[in-house]
Amino acid sequence: MSEPFDLTACDALDLMRQRKMSVVELVRSCLARIEALEPTIMAWTVLDADGALKRARRLDEEEPKGALHGLPMGVKDLIDTADMPTEYGCPEIFKGWRPMVDAACVTVAKKAGAVILGKTVTQAFGCGAVVKTANPLNVDHTSGGSSAGSVAAVAARMAPLALGSQSASSLIRPASYNGLIGMRPSMNLINGAGFKYFNGSFDTIGLIARTVDDVELMWTSQVDIPFERGQLLKRMPRFAICRPPWLDNAEPSARAAIDAAERKLKAAGCEVRELVLPDGYRSLVEAHEKMQEFEAARSYAWEYENHRDALDPKVTAIIEAGLALPFEKYLEYTLFAQRARNEFPALLGNSDCIVTAAAPGEAPKGWRALGERFITMGDTTQSRAWTLLHLPVVSIPCHRGPNGLPVGVQLIGPFGADLHLLRAARWAESACRDWT
Repeated sequence: MSEPFDLTACDALDLMRQRKMSVVELVRSCLARIEALEPTIMAWTVLDADGALKRARRLDEEEPKGALHGLPMGVKDLIDTADMPTEYGCPEIFKGWRPMVDAACVTVAKKAGAVILGKTVTQAFGCGAVVKTANPLNVDHTSGGSSAGSVAAVAARMAPLALGSQSASSLIRPASYNGLIGMRPSMNLINGAGFKYFNGSFDTIGLIARTVDDVELMWTSQVDIPFERGQLLKRMPRFAICRPPWLDNAEPSARAAIDAAERKLKAAGCEVRELVLPDGYRSLVEAHEKMQEFEAARSYAWEYENHRDALDPKVTAIIEAGLALPFEKYLEYTLFAQRARNEFPALLGNSDCIVTAAAPGEAPKGWRALGERFITMGDTTQSRAWTLLHLPVVSIPCHRGPNGLPVGVQLIGPFGADLHLLRAARWAESACRDWT
């Protein structure tokens, strides 16, 4: 018999609704898993075992109604929680900080019946010092950042679900590193109130799970629409395979992941075409990076003015680069991004989504292998353009690199077509399921 922590969210939910498993059983199983693995994985900053069990007992006394009834969840430490500390990955400034209210996404998740186990590790403000969180698939490698703890917790089966975030590549890239399904929804479709503001132009709450079904369950619960497990498009999906100019910065395994996805989707009978991006798209990565710097310099003005010595050098460098960027140049990048957003539907044509690399390759080696001074969370380039365009993105594992670790692809759809994209992703998940 498998342990409850091994269950996907949808399978666990079915058992709890049929009263074949209690919420307490599931939560205790996840807590035992955390106790066993956390000293090695280091995914959590705060764990509220007593609070989780208390809520589990209360939910067991109720009729299962909520979309997430009894499902354990981790919450990235950039997202506010009123009943446990939120330090934004920077205890040097925010040690023990307790917001007065939960973030909107946490409130919605709780209303749907989720059990918040605790807060998961993140880089400082989502962009600072690298963290020690290990990749559960090979602990000598990093789990990626900045949603490091959220992806590690799900990959290690400490929790079936987790909330993360993305302002550049903070969710899609680590999801790829850990062989997970990650979703960055269309900009602002999930309310960002209570998230530590980084870039108003890009900050997005992200969703992490092990299957497309589980990610869709989370997404539908956040936007209050009915969940229908296993739904596919009513026709074979049409995929546009894209090898963008910035793929030159990636490892061979990233290109191999695209090749593998193309081959598997064709074998599954899907319509597949090649998409060559316009020359102007080369500048999207730069536009995202410069806009991010300009906005970060304003959103972290208080920290910079009052606690500059406590900031990680990477955060300071981003702020100071943003302070040096003239407003006229920022506005130029902003207008360029808006034009590209308006042009995207025509570029996509009749395809359902773009398929391209989700990460620069396998997860890099971590501190156990290299020491703290030399570790990296990995290059952010592969996601920046799509984040800039505000588009929904879903990552799918489909390939293994030379070290045996997963390398995924990301599926990118039109703005607002999140549910359609998830149903196309379900086709891709099925076609690529033999990646292991």
